[in-house]
Amino acid sequence: MASLGLQMVYLALRDVNTGQIKVGADGLSASGVFAIDTDKSKGNLGTKQANITNLAGSNTKINGNDRVVDVSRGQAAPSIAIDANAINHEVKEKILGHKKVNGYWVPSDDNVEVACIVVTRDPVDRKELYMGFGRGICTESAMDVQTNTDTAETRSDDQITFEALSFDGFEGKPYVRAYASDSDFDKTKFFSTVMPGQTLFTGTTSSFPAPTGK
Repeated sequence: MASLGLQMVYLALRDVNTGQIKVGADGLSASGVFAIDTDKSKGNLGTKQANITNLAGSNTKINGNDRVVDVSRGQAAPSIAIDANAINHEVKEKILGHKKVNGYWVPSDDNVEVACIVVTRDPVDRKELYMGFGRGICTESAMDVQTNTDTAETRSDDQITFEALSFDGFEGKPYVRAYASDSDFDKTKFFSTVMPGQTLFTGTTSSFPAPTGK
């Protein structure tokens, strides 16, 4: 799919009992939605990549009477490789399912469900293109720590993998796609479908907000 740049990645914690996203202290923000923006005061330095794979499953040919008569379509199993310069550390620990105990974060055996929205742009009309994932699990498999040198700093990124799950809000499918150029697109409705209970966007909206941060 053609796209232009990476405008924003949004995350939210899901309450598996209610189907709504968590807000306030239980969630990632007062609105329930956290944007990985470039605002250092929020602990962020923006996202460099959100590589989405496995949007379609493998097809299996069905043979009969010495010819291919049909195709069995495999289920999509989307995965997002998120590479961020820096994500607010508390938000990152929460989406990984870690719990804070006595001032440190402890890995948990329980899966924490996360909703995710990736925003890019259409390269032709340059309007927003949205990829929505209503349910998923986040993992961080490695942390690359290297020494600084006498001539340069050595930085490592926050690299998170998001594995999408089937979502009732998408008729059991793991993702949806939306274009701001569509006449019937409404950003508030889209966000509220992907992240039920969110209050970051309210009313009827169609455009992307002005960037935050420096």
